[in-house]
Amino acid sequence: MYVLTAENMKKTEEKAVSRGHTFYAMMDMAGTKCAGVIAGENENLRECRVVILCGKGKNGGDGLVIAFRLFELGFKTISVVLSGGKPQDELCLKMFERMKKAPVNIIDYTKNPGSALYAVSNSQMIIDCLFGIGFKGQLRGAAADLVETANLNKKAVKYAVDIPSGLSADGSFSEGQLYFKTRKTLSMIAFKPVHVLKPAASFCGKTYVIDIGVSEEDIREHSEKYTAYTDREAFLDIKERAFDCNKGDFGRVLIIAGSRNMSGCVYLCAQGAVEAGAGLVTAAFPDCIYNSAAPKLNESLMLPLTSNAQGGISSSCTEILKEKISSASVIALGCGMGTWEDSAYITEFVLKNADCPVIIDADGINCISKNINILKDTKAQVILTPHPGEMARLTGKTIEEIQKDRIGAASGFAKEYGVTLVLKGANTVIAGKDGKVHINTTGNEGMARGGSGDVLTGIIAAFVPQTESLYKAACVGVYIHGGTADMLKNQYSVFSPTPARITHNLHKYLSHIQVKE
Repeated sequence: MYVLTAENMKKTEEKAVSRGHTFYAMMDMAGTKCAGVIAGENENLRECRVVILCGKGKNGGDGLVIAFRLFELGFKTISVVLSGGKPQDELCLKMFERMKKAPVNIIDYTKNPGSALYAVSNSQMIIDCLFGIGFKGQLRGAAADLVETANLNKKAVKYAVDIPSGLSADGSFSEGQLYFKTRKTLSMIAFKPVHVLKPAASFCGKTYVIDIGVSEEDIREHSEKYTAYTDREAFLDIKERAFDCNKGDFGRVLIIAGSRNMSGCVYLCAQGAVEAGAGLVTAAFPDCIYNSAAPKLNESLMLPLTSNAQGGISSSCTEILKEKISSASVIALGCGMGTWEDSAYITEFVLKNADCPVIIDADGINCISKNINILKDTKAQVILTPHPGEMARLTGKTIEEIQKDRIGAASGFAKEYGVTLVLKGANTVIAGKDGKVHINTTGNEGMARGGSGDVLTGIIAAFVPQTESLYKAACVGVYIHGGTADMLKNQYSVFSPTPARITHNLHKYLSHIQVKE
């Protein structure tokens, strides 16, 4: 899904009008589609008290259409609260006159603020249409009173149309800022930066993108340089499985990971690949951890290798690895393998000898940071998955510099070294060597623990054979990983998304986003 700034959104709408659309038709479609989503999700609330907060602009016009359409869809008690009096915009005025044909209760805050606030306080559903993409600054006056009152109503089902009032379309946010608290946002045409850039994106809840008939060509022409997924798009980027498929169709994944002090890494990475649908997983690890690793790796082939003195894989194992590398579809390297001289030697050996894609994480990244130009010499397509600290070591920048411009840091490195780069963290950035950038919208603070990255590496490895490119594999893998963690947080608590629980619940999330025709 493309991402549009407020300015680019206006250009997109203008381009659509130049091609034959009308602003009236787009507003009517926006309100109609929003009403359809709301009604579809709340079949049991047709008798509830609905309050729609409408500002004086076009966002308020959408709300007037929603009110009319909800009545047509069977909602019995609908109130429209006008924050600034009767609409003045010609288009919104037309929607207002049509809405008055339905038995909708109209409350003008400017004339009767007490009745307006009482209606909001006692509603069972609140739909926020006060401000849209043009809003900047802080909520004041009537809008602030209405939003504060709505936020105090903890029992109401809440929706924001386009953007929760009080937030800015560009995603900027300041501590203590007043905004409409919702768990669902209905965004017209495309995502806006506020829907994908944290922390603001966290305040939008689940964001639905509403198609109002604007062509993809017009959207793409005016989009930002980055994209983000909806559930449907993520699932559709995974190849469909044929009825007569076999395990070879979904990849032979070779995991090279683990050491004496980090024996769990190899299991988490391998199991991530298994649960994400890899055809056959082989886990290579130092033999000194065999007794702890083997009992868990019952869904993977095992390749215990000679250990060095430190408890990592010895460089003497390269001939055995060479044979396995030649038959692998994808290699995942680095999780918990240490940064000893042997580890660096093995990492470079894989990059020099692999013809298949190689995913490098954690200690593998730290190993090549001292010889970064090897990325330009390898025949293999490479995915790197650094966190900000590892990215700082790769680039020679500070963590603060990386975090200040995550998109620039990721895309610049990817293009310079010809790799796909996954810069982990809140709003993980996936950058392709061709300049494409994808912003991930899933994931939460419960994932901030050791082992999460190991699972992600395995998941991405599994999706390399199941998607059309390394870039798509990284985008899908990161989205599924974070989405599963979100599901666990929402069902249980922020303490629930442990690495092991994420692996064991991937199938539930994949089932949740599966496209039903």
